[in-house]
Amino acid sequence: MSSRLLRTVLPLLLAASSSLLLTSNVHAASYDGQDPTYSGCAHGAYVAKSATDRYYSSTYGKTVSVQANLWYSPTCRTVWAVVDNTVPEQYWSGMGCNVWRNSDGKRYGCSRKTGTNEMISMMLNDKDVTSYATAWSYIGNDPHEMYARTGSF
Repeated sequence: MSSRLLRTVLPLLLAASSSLLLTSNVHAASYDGQDPTYSGCAHGAYVAKSATDRYYSSTYGKTVSVQANLWYSPTCRTVWAVVDNTVPEQYWSGMGCNVWRNSDGKRYGCSRKTGTNEMISMMLNDKDVTSYATAWSYIGNDPHEMYARTGSF
């Protein structure tokens, strides 16, 4: 290849590759704060990390638990948190979760119930960074708070 042709083609290739990288980062970041179900990102997603806290409530004579799940979408390169607890509905007094991005501390809390004992957060971009999920739950008048935190993914 002649040096003249190389001087012409090389800048065009660099510009095209920079544009492609910028577009893919903007695309992933555009999912911040969106619902994984309605965005389509939940399709093909899986639980990347999970953590559970169990507690025996002598007040109610039951062992209960709360589980934090960090879901990951390889298609969208996003994560979100899901909290699930085993507290019977008649004893349940509250639960919640967060998804946290390690690089900047950005987080979203659970904002939508997906079942009697389950809630889901909005998504965070997880491209080239790591994130984790936290979850908590209370049982009736028992003062114990269950808390679970996943590892980073």
